[in-house]
Amino acid sequence: MSETKTLRVQLNYPAERVDNPVLYHLIKEYGLIPDIRRAQYDTQTGGFLVVELRGEEESLEAALEWLELTEITVERLGSV
Repeated sequence: MSETKTLRVQLNYPAERVDNPVLYHLIKEYGLIPDIRRAQYDTQTGGFLVVELRGEEESLEAALEWLELTEITVERLGSV
């Protein structure tokens, strides 16, 4: 079992992905606990979500890879 850690990231959404239930997938599929710190979105232009994600290191890395595959860019803002 890997170590639990918390990572702060900014998720940048293109307009066509704004309605994607990303947090649901992070919780259900990867077992992560998200803490929303800031968000802004617009169905016309897209948006961003700043979250702290807590979970096992392997799950965090797998989730970040999945996000990139869904055309949501991830900016790592550091560990907490």
